Amino acid sequence: MTDTALFAESAKDFLSRDEVTSISGLDYMQRIIDGSAPHPTVAKLMNFRVIAAEYGKVTFRAFPEHAQTNAFGSTQGGWYGMVLDSCMSMAVISGLRKGQFQSTIEYKINLIRAIPPGAELTITGELTHIGRSTGVAVGEIRGTQDGKLYGQGSCTCFIQGSPQDDAGRS
Repeated sequence: MTDTALFAESAKDFLSRDEVTSISGLDYMQRIIDGSAPHPTVAKLMNFRVIAAEYGKVTFRAFPEHAQTNAFGSTQGGWYGMVLDSCMSMAVISGLRKGQFQSTIEYKINLIRAIPPGAELTITGELTHIGRSTGVAVGEIRGTQDGKLYGQGSCTCFIQGSPQDDAGRS
């Protein structure tokens, strides 16, 4: 993976909660993509990057390697969970209004087939519901070239804060 993504070197490099809630969730996702805000640190560890965001949909590109394998040499199941939770919760973030933030309260994943190390994957998260206190999203891990489904999931996020405007709503 050619890496031009911005990553925080320490906790002080992340945007503060006040900075994050001063913009819509979609604007925050766009800042991660354009490099004016750092990617989640786990993205570096798990070898994925946020490549696209629009209201209600976020897309990652991922390349699990040997560092993400289990004792059998395929991608470890926890990797599926980390990537899907990240992508689905970012889909919820893309629907947040200025003044709001979220945290995952539940997620479920299904591992459909083993991911071989070195595979190029596209992970998508799509918002299916956003309300005053919860957001729900679904996600998929697919082979970029072959379109095969490797994993899927759903998540529920707890929405906090007070909406300041209608930015990001469609």
